[in-house]
Amino acid sequence: MSPRRLVVSLAGTITALALMLITLSMRSAAQAPTLDAKYFSSYARAHRVTISRNGGVLTTFDIPAGVYLSVYSDQPRVQTGQDGRVEFHGRVEIRTLPRSEVERFGDDATQMMARAPLVIAAQNVDVLSETVIP
Repeated sequence: MSPRRLVVSLAGTITALALMLITLSMRSAAQAPTLDAKYFSSYARAHRVTISRNGGVLTTFDIPAGVYLSVYSDQPRVQTGQDGRVEFHGRVEIRTLPRSEVERFGDDATQMMARAPLVIAAQNVDVLSETVIP
């Protein structure tokens, strides 16, 4: 192998390793939510979450029992007149964390949910969280 080819190959390997280390360090860093209004739900209940904008439903998904749910918003949550229904408006962040991935139960809920593997963030939306009772 020529010296030039060896240098190029070595430089490419070092670059790939550096990028991999940066990616791994970024993935493991907890990102705490920055929104003020907070809502936490225990893993004991299943939920149906609906995200809409201007009255049109964008998506609906189910959070099964055994998964923690948190919703953060830049506006205070709205308690509807019905049990188990909570609304959020504006800039919203939804996080889910399987109970099996919770390391300690002594953690503050915000710190715990900062490690959530699923984060859905949206702006100018309406979010409805409903407790699903079998």
